[in-house]
Amino acid sequence: MSCGLPDAALMILEKLYRDHCFARNEGYNFKIIEGKISEKTNCDFKKVVKQLKNEGYITSLDKKNIKYYISDYKKAVYALNSHNYSVTQGRTRKL
Repeated sequence: MSCGLPDAALMILEKLYRDHCFARNEGYNFKIIEGKISEKTNCDFKKVVKQLKNEGYITSLDKKNIKYYISDYKKAVYALNSHNYSVTQGRTRKL
């Protein structure tokens, strides 16, 4: 892999990207997708989230339920784009 992230981490980044979780007020509760990703990839979900936090891709919001958002947009888009996920490189305008 070109960025060193496992498939589960890329799936988490894609979910956050698709739901536009780029700011502190737009966090996403991982209890919702934890089961799906753990089932599909057969990996330790908490370990993958910890790796994403340590490498600076996501940041947590300490609330009643812990929520996460993409903290480094450029880094996340580069990782997704290098693994052939459909993401935009920057601002786009509708014609």
